[in-house]
Amino acid sequence: MPFPMVALTESSKISLMAANRGFSMAVSPGSLNLTRMVDIHCHVLPETDDGAISLEESVAMCRAAADDGIKTIVATPHMFNGVHDTPDKETINQKIAVVTKACEACVNIVPGGEVRYSHEVFQEAGDPGARVRLNGGSYMLLEFPYHSLPPNVEMTIFQILNLGVTPVIAHPERNRRLQEKPAILADLIERGAFAQLDAGSLTGSFGREARRLAKRIVKAGLAHFIATDAHHQDRRRPVLSSATAIAADWGGEEYSRAMVEANPEALINDRAIPFQPDADVDALLGRKKAKSWFAFWR
Repeated sequence: MPFPMVALTESSKISLMAANRGFSMAVSPGSLNLTRMVDIHCHVLPETDDGAISLEESVAMCRAAADDGIKTIVATPHMFNGVHDTPDKETINQKIAVVTKACEACVNIVPGGEVRYSHEVFQEAGDPGARVRLNGGSYMLLEFPYHSLPPNVEMTIFQILNLGVTPVIAHPERNRRLQEKPAILADLIERGAFAQLDAGSLTGSFGREARRLAKRIVKAGLAHFIATDAHHQDRRRPVLSSATAIAADWGGEEYSRAMVEANPEALINDRAIPFQPDADVDALLGRKKAKSWFAFWR
């Protein structure tokens, strides 16, 4: 007699995935009771970039996000990446209205963009009403090329801050240059930038090196947001709870919860980011702290 098919919960799927990728989870997503998460990086707008291919897929993504405990999504179409046309502000707002109606407002959607480093950044960022700002506030999601960083990247951050905009660096753990030289990230954050990790990096979807650096960034207290960077309903999905549980293993539940609730909630309301742990550069670089002479003899 065949066994009946049992539908797996999202938590069960993630636990199985973790086992298949060779790691375990001490904290389960369900135990965190995450019900008011904010996703600051999501390609949910239909027929806009390499994200949702239709209104139907946008709706499915919104419902999956709501089921996972996400209450607000920042729609972040690619901007100035040289591949996709950058939508204007009116188009973004129109598509948000269409998706919101179609999904029966199961989530709140606010405007934003994933802004590739380019000269257009400096042309637009200084405008308080610019499309590059997240929900019309003073934060901007800034993407660097995956295999490199701009020359004098520290000056880039300084110039953006001088325009009255605080850059949130998108998925630094996936950048090849930062994987080789993670101390650069610590320097950029010290200068005033923030860091957003992709959920898929924590769960292992983007490979060993991205997960390795994501873990070090969390342990170093240099991550401020976890976001889905979701593109579709069946892959790179809008799910945050599993990555948040993994982050809780690495940095504690208070910290992991702040990266998906308090910190992104403050961002979309243009407030100061409340949870910023003290940086531990040794943890970022994978160095063990040397014991003091006194501690050695205790």
